[in-house]
Amino acid sequence: MPTGELRDRQVLVTGATGFIGGALAERLARNEGARVVGSGRSLDRAARLRRFDVELRAADLQDAVAMAALCEGMDVVFHVAGWLGTRRDKLAEALNVTATEALVRAAADAGVRRFVLISSVAAYGVPTGAMTEQTPLQPAQDYEYGATKARGDQRARELGAELGIEVVVVRPGMVHGPGADNWTADMVKLVGSGTPVLFGDGGHAYTVYIDNLVDLILLAAVRGEAGEAFNAIDAVMPWSRFFGYYAAMCGRKLRRIPWPVARVLAVVAAALPLGIPLTPQRLAFYSAEPSWPMDKARQELGWEARVGEEEGFARGEAWLRGEGLI
Repeated sequence: MPTGELRDRQVLVTGATGFIGGALAERLARNEGARVVGSGRSLDRAARLRRFDVELRAADLQDAVAMAALCEGMDVVFHVAGWLGTRRDKLAEALNVTATEALVRAAADAGVRRFVLISSVAAYGVPTGAMTEQTPLQPAQDYEYGATKARGDQRARELGAELGIEVVVVRPGMVHGPGADNWTADMVKLVGSGTPVLFGDGGHAYTVYIDNLVDLILLAAVRGEAGEAFNAIDAVMPWSRFFGYYAAMCGRKLRRIPWPVARVLAVVAAALPLGIPLTPQRLAFYSAEPSWPMDKARQELGWEARVGEEEGFARGEAWLRGEGLI
């Protein structure tokens, strides 16, 4: 879904060494004709981007001087980098909130026109009912990743209004596809190990295939109104269907734990190293059955998912096999 509106524009992609940032930087350079600078700490992970004329620069998000220098001369900043941990860590606040605030300020000082922040639907906390962009964020939730994403999201938009820089936010769901660790490679490992992944009979996964997400990010960059946020989800499905894709890939049967047992295990697993990816907090997410209407992105951006659910998982499987992961 090329827009052509970023051709010859100077753009910065933070976190270009990661999964989403790398896919975005490649598309910007390869298909959109933008002049792309990609930043990250370990540039070896993004060496492939150089063949698309992406200029790679090493920079730590916490180095305010280095990040400010990267903003000079840019038309658009895509801020993808951040903290992705699961346990409490002081870096969560430093990277997802403090560094985000500093980068918005630096971009405004440098005369950057537009700042696109990649947040997360985790900012809403445990989802319930119909989740739209009007659903309040939960900056005080117990899940540190979600809480800090919510605070960074709020502060970026506040600063945009205060400093006169156009800030637009994209909140992806579970991003999967070729190159993904969290929701692709790690899922195959989890299912293949025989670890139970289903708890009771309920709960929904809410996913977005990487190419569909990049489409939405690009559209938000050129069509999204300043101060607005857009959810990015292209499929909602029972966990049994989500994990079923990976079970079929590696020839394993899914293991299920009855709900009453899962509740007890969640409490125990939070305190002891049982090897089961379950805590009371995660169990709340697993059991949630939200819907995610995508009306706003369709109506305001003209976005549609170009890659369907089955095709997206099939492409992920092809990549996993090519990498020898299954």
